Amino acid sequence: MSIDDSVGETGSAADPNVPPPPFRFDGTIAAPVPSATVMLLRDGEDGVETFLLERHVDSDFAGGALVFPGGKVDDRDIDFPLDGWVGCDAEAAMRDLGTDSEREAIGLYIAAVRETFEEAGILLASRGTSALTADDLASPSFQVARARLSDRGDDFDWRPWLAQEDLTLALGTLAFAAWWTTPEGPHKRFDTRFFWARVPQAQLSALTPNLVEVVHGRWLTPAAAIAAHESGEAMIIYPTRSNLAALDAFSTAEAAWLGAADGRTDRRRIQPVVVNVDGQLMVQHPDGGPPVAV
Repeated sequence: MSIDDSVGETGSAADPNVPPPPFRFDGTIAAPVPSATVMLLRDGEDGVETFLLERHVDSDFAGGALVFPGGKVDDRDIDFPLDGWVGCDAEAAMRDLGTDSEREAIGLYIAAVRETFEEAGILLASRGTSALTADDLASPSFQVARARLSDRGDDFDWRPWLAQEDLTLALGTLAFAAWWTTPEGPHKRFDTRFFWARVPQAQLSALTPNLVEVVHGRWLTPAAAIAAHESGEAMIIYPTRSNLAALDAFSTAEAAWLGAADGRTDRRRIQPVVVNVDGQLMVQHPDGGPPVAV
């Protein structure tokens, strides 16, 4: 798929010949913020594809970059009703995600579902025993809830709305695939778990970027996304490129999801190191190898 095939276009992308720096390096050692991101998967003509969002060029972190839906974990994700989700073994999640709290582990899954709904319009949940559809997501109740989640001036607690709509989050649709921490140096740092999830077919037509923090969204194969970065047509930061490369090892969305669910991806906590190469700040994988662009 071409880099120009996009969803929810609202304006032209930033000039790829003058990309903004993805981070500000201020010399501090900020504490990394727990966060979760989701690589939504589908099968395309050229193999498995994932949904990428282009951040506004003036965003405070990774402005102009292609990213996956995601964001930081909040207290409401951790303090989530135990009867509000299904499909996840809390003890196993705690072990796999490297936390010492089952609540924190489940909170990462909850944040992943919430951010995917907010930023991409896909809600990994069910109503009773019924799967959600694009019609559900287009209904006023869902549209208002999503808009309120997206509104940075609205301190919206979605838990009562979920209960009112008889919605149960389907955490079993998420497969934990990777764990990356921003290196020391940038003004903001995130401790991010990457999850892979197949887009429910009944919701696929409802997928839309929220256009609050992003310009548009696009489906791309991993190879096409990496090629766009290498050609200067797009900017993709190192952890995102690395997860795209990991996805490229699988030929279908189902194979990729099963690979992550079975632990056949690198789930170690990876924190690159910032290095100065001839006056240019680059990053290096903790396992070694040549420095690469941030």
